[in-house]
Amino acid sequence: MIRVLIGFLCMIAALTAVAQPSLAQSADACLRLAHERLNRDSEAALRQQLDTWVETCRQASAANPADTRLKIALSKALWHAQGRPASLPPLREAIAQGDTNAMLELFNDYNSFDGHLDRPDIIPRAEAVQALRRAAELGNADAIWRLATISSRGGPFKHDMAEARKWGALSLTHPPKNIDVDIGTLKVVVGHWLSLSDKPDERARGIALLEALPQRGDAQAYLAEAIRDSDPARARALLEASLRSYPGHALAPLCDMLIKGEGGPKDERRAVALLQKAPYDAQHAKALLGELMLEGRLVPRDAATAIKLIGPWSQWDYDTRLRLVHAVIDNPTVELAYPEHYLRAVIADAEVGEPGAMEALIALKLSKHVQFADKAGGCALAAKVGGTVAAQFAGGCAVK
Repeated sequence: MIRVLIGFLCMIAALTAVAQPSLAQSADACLRLAHERLNRDSEAALRQQLDTWVETCRQASAANPADTRLKIALSKALWHAQGRPASLPPLREAIAQGDTNAMLELFNDYNSFDGHLDRPDIIPRAEAVQALRRAAELGNADAIWRLATISSRGGPFKHDMAEARKWGALSLTHPPKNIDVDIGTLKVVVGHWLSLSDKPDERARGIALLEALPQRGDAQAYLAEAIRDSDPARARALLEASLRSYPGHALAPLCDMLIKGEGGPKDERRAVALLQKAPYDAQHAKALLGELMLEGRLVPRDAATAIKLIGPWSQWDYDTRLRLVHAVIDNPTVELAYPEHYLRAVIADAEVGEPGAMEALIALKLSKHVQFADKAGGCALAAKVGGTVAAQFAGGCAVK
């Protein structure tokens, strides 16, 4: 009788083991679901898939609390199923456990989706930036490159070329794994940053990186920029050669040299013709044409077209962004296609302390622009900042 009972219990245990997946199987299922394509054939099918994904990852994460991959997968599932606020607790748990991929995920989430004028950020900017920096400091190769590129242009935090050079140089030995950039492009971009440094050793290293890539037109265009003052004739020749393969890199500096007569004869007519025929993705060249249009120099003045041409390049270059704000202020009847998006960018630059950005934001609000005039808001902001900034706008905010 005892033997029969023991046999029966063993059979039940075996059947239970088959019916209930092991912890490893549960974890594998969670990670597999995180990479499956969402079924959008019908709302019911999508809901069932999301519910399965959330529940599988919730159980797997509870059973494997040390496995931060499962927390990240659960966070993604919750983001799709319930929205961003629900996705943050498991992601923050993974960050607390030191997972650098979770840190980068948090920053990317903030950088892609936050920034609303009518509500606070779901993820505070300080938390997002700290997460990115911490991930880079801990050696996450993707975070290192992300930090380098954003430092070069600014956005969620203040642009800082010294930081861009520092982290960019580190990327050469720690290339990103999940960001689509090859080692050749890394050398070109980092070489460009280093070649513009005020430090002789960094500048020499950058020029050496660019000199070592004669087959790449982008590298030669950046090399031309680096040696333009010391050897304008060679710089111009390099840009002429690069024009055939990398017009987006070569057009703007070459046309600027043609207009100024650097490195060879002045040829304003050719410069204008080249700028007017620039391909759609040659944003720097189009911005240069836009600046000429704003001034009415060499081409007829056309503020509306100029502002439209300058806009795309401004996202990559802070100085251009600042000039664009003043162009908008000086042309109050020119309307922008996405005014809220533009205003968020101006506010972000002011909040992170970009030079001149707060004054530009206040001036924009105090202007008569049809989309951005906000005298009460501008005066309140000036008063909040105080000091010389408030004094600068005291006249425009005086009570009459």
